[in-house]
Amino acid sequence: MRLLRALTLSALALGGCSRPSSPAPPAAPSADPSGPVAEAEPPRPQVPTAYVSSVAVLRREASEAAKVKRGGKELANFLAQLHRGEKVAVLETREDWAKVRSSDDSEGWIKRSSLIESQGLSEATVLAPADVFDRPDLLAANARRRVEAGTLVLVVRSRPPFSEVNVSGGQNAWVLTDRLNTSDKEVSVAKLAEQARYLLRNNKKDEALKLLALARERFDGAALVNVLAAELGEAPVEPPTPASAAPTTDPLSPDASGPQ
Repeated sequence: MRLLRALTLSALALGGCSRPSSPAPPAAPSADPSGPVAEAEPPRPQVPTAYVSSVAVLRREASEAAKVKRGGKELANFLAQLHRGEKVAVLETREDWAKVRSSDDSEGWIKRSSLIESQGLSEATVLAPADVFDRPDLLAANARRRVEAGTLVLVVRSRPPFSEVNVSGGQNAWVLTDRLNTSDKEVSVAKLAEQARYLLRNNKKDEALKLLALARERFDGAALVNVLAAELGEAPVEPPTPASAAPTTDPLSPDASGPQ
């Protein structure tokens, strides 16, 4: 019977009498002896992400007003302060504002000028001051600018031996790629340093010292911990001295038999 059906269909196709076939009915789900089949959750839609490029306020509404009305109540138009380097999900844009979801899942509005699209960017820092070049050429060195140790930079693109980086408070700059450090530990300390410097500029040294303590606790051994300590006027943590071998006594030495 199957062979006859196949031959019939072939003859219709050769004779030009074929008709579009109807889609096959969906296969019935197989029975699960252990119970009903659980449906897979649909994947969450991908949303664009961005880095906070400078200190910015996360607000309830897309307005710089100090207070807004919600449900007949007047509330402060302030949710949180976001610092450079925090990665946020961009949920919506409206003229000069973007609605974002922060690292703690808070949703609010932030100025779009405080964001830089994260696609194609990577995080890095420098362990020592790095020279800045206006163009990817050694002859384009800029004697008036440099990237200070512990600065969080966002790498925009690479043109060996240079990388273009985004630096807080200034235009993009070119630095030698081998000056960049991309380790998670050093980059994390650089993020804390960015926040500590902001606190220090606003006469909140005690809070900045708490961030230093956090850096020492969480990222022991990172070179930038001592850089941050120096900026805050604190003594650096010296690396532990390796235990030396116990001195041995030479039985032939004069000291071996005691005082003569």
